[in-house]
Formats: sequence, structure tokens, C-alpha cells
Amino acid sequence: MRTGYFILAFLAFLVFLAPATRAADEKAQDAAYWRSEGDKSVQSREYDKAIECYKKSHAIDPLYARTVFRIAHVYNAERKFEQAQPYLDKALELVKSGKDTSRLPISDIYAEKGYILLLSGKYRDALPLYDLAIEGDPKWSYPVFWKAYAYFKLNDYGKALELCDKVLQMEPNHKDARKLKGMIEQQQSAPPSSPKK
Repeated sequence: MRTGYFILAFLAFLVFLAPATRAADEKAQDAAYWRSEGDKSVQSREYDKAIECYKKSHAIDPLYARTVFRIAHVYNAERKFEQAQPYLDKALELVKSGKDTSRLPISDIYAEKGYILLLSGKYRDALPLYDLAIEGDPKWSYPVFWKAYAYFKLNDYGKALELCDKVLQMEPNHKDARKLKGMIEQQQSAPPSSPKK
């Protein structure tokens, strides 16, 4: 008789659990749908629409750090750096706290923060962020290249050249690194000029 009650209780539990599970699955699907729509809008350069879609996705699934990272990325594409920062900070908070459900690499966030500083002309300020990005993913050439670029803009051609060589060891056909290396070598062979401010 007790076995019958146990089975009945277990079946009742499953009946109540199924709608909750289905609702969670639908919620995740809705968030994924809006992320996908945002991605499509980015590809067609409809940035306002992309941000709207990503914000809908984030409202449904607030622990998915890649969504807020994508919002920041769109603001960066529009050169709205001040609007991007809070979203990068939110993504960083989610990743550092271990709450991120998207497994966004922390190095991606640091690299994006560094890129904002580069585009804002704050080359020296970008360097520590690229160090953190490189530390997080030492095999990723992206932050190494942009760190080289920052040193180039700071007229530190020795460090810039060293980092370009490192990028080319990682990716021998990296066109931007080859181009930057050529610019550095050209600067090194040119007669000295007045330093940049």
C-alpha cells in the first residue's frame, strides 16, 4: 500500500514539475530567439534594432553575459563608448561572480574594454587591459596585436615590434600584424621627428 502512495506522489510531482520545466525551456528559447534576431540586425547594420533585441533577450535571461557583451559591442560599433561601458561592466560582474550561464571568456571583456580605450586615444590606459586579456587567453592573437598597436601609437617601436613578431608566430598570415610591422620598421629607419603628445 505504501508503494502505491509513493508512486502516486511521485507521479503528482512529475505532473507539477513538467510545466515548470517547459516554462524554463520556453524562456531560454525566447532569449535565444531575441539574441538571434539581434545578431541578424547587427549583420544588416540595424544597430538600434539589434540593441532592442539584445535587451529583450537580457530581460528574459539576465545571467547570460554574452547578451550584455553584445549590447556593448553594438554601442562600440556606433562609437557610443560611454553607453558600452556599463554593459561591459555587467558582463564582467557576471563572469567574475560565476553567475554567467554563457561561459563568456573574461579575456573577451578585457579586450573589448581595451579596444574602447584605443579608439578613444587612451593608448597607455589600454595596455593593462590587454595584459589581462592575454593572461586570460595567452594563445589569442587579438589582444597581442592591439597591445602592439597601442605601443606603436605611443612611439615605443621596440615593444610594438616585439609584439608584432609574437602575433606573427601565433598567426603567420596575420595581415594587420604584417602591415603594422612594416609601419614600425619604416618609422625606425626614418629620421627622428618631434615626439607625439
